[in-house]
Amino acid sequence: MVRGGQEHDLFHDEATDRYFKVTRGGIFGLAPGIDLALVSSGEDARRFHLWEATPLEYLERLHLQNQLVPGLNRLEGVLDPGDDLAVVISQPRFDLVPVTQPEIDAWFERLGFVKVTECGYYRAEDNLGIFDAHTKNLVRFQDDLIPFDVIPCRPAGGFLQFIADTLAAGHTVRAVRTVTTTPRSA
Repeated sequence: MVRGGQEHDLFHDEATDRYFKVTRGGIFGLAPGIDLALVSSGEDARRFHLWEATPLEYLERLHLQNQLVPGLNRLEGVLDPGDDLAVVISQPRFDLVPVTQPEIDAWFERLGFVKVTECGYYRAEDNLGIFDAHTKNLVRFQDDLIPFDVIPCRPAGGFLQFIADTLAAGHTVRAVRTVTTTPRSA
């Protein structure tokens, strides 16, 4: 096992040519939403924020990634050693052919998405938001792009309204992400 990104340890299984990814330390990636900030009068207090994801949000993220790229993620199992729950998934091995942010922007635009953050996109027809879609989380495979580690979601409530208001005003938003994120309060 080697350390992957923020939430995974991983290993390559040569027999299946798949990467197995195991969540670690009770971390299940990030989930997008809004937070309120103290601002001067006349400013919008809503801020786009990336929160620590729950295990359910992590699994929903994998499901939505599979809708973008069928067969990308396979749930292999859940480990419960008693102290930290871990989810085990696998993904096919892709050669890491780098892409540029303009290529990513154009790819999402071809799929009907509009840009809402520097690395975030939204498609109203199926209420699908894709966040954290930067050059380290997508690779080129043959003539297509593979978003293997993006954060997809189905925005609802105040977050959906925030996206609608932002797009209607012709604005984009900047994600607020701290080194250590804190769980959302219920």
